[in-house]
Amino acid sequence: MPAEARSAQALAQVSVEWARQWQAKNLDAVLALYTDDAVFINGDGSRIAGKPALKQFLSGVLKQYTARATMRSIDSSASGDLAYDWGDYSEIVVPVGKPVAPIETRGTYLVILKRVHAQWRIAEQMWTGDKPVPVKR
Repeated sequence: MPAEARSAQALAQVSVEWARQWQAKNLDAVLALYTDDAVFINGDGSRIAGKPALKQFLSGVLKQYTARATMRSIDSSASGDLAYDWGDYSEIVVPVGKPVAPIETRGTYLVILKRVHAQWRIAEQMWTGDKPVPVKR
């Protein structure tokens, strides 16, 4: 496999790992994928900045929902210590403890990655979706 293809695969793997840990509700492993100053832009346009705020937000989401997300990278590339991965996703979101129908949503994602100690970490992450998932804060 050419080096460029291996690099793109490694970049896309960060999003796949994010989805795997998210589905497992492993908040610590999810947070380990981010830089300390990461920015998360939720599907509703809200902006969460920094790991402490991100931890609080994601913890709240995990208390409200269980999710099964599938990521499909469309394009990834790196230049120096910065990179991106974007693609589409589908997700089934099930409210915890409520007899409400699951929310099936799909859309696109974009992650900007930064190399930190030889590991790719998410510096910025954005989602779009066809159905909003309400999050109580």
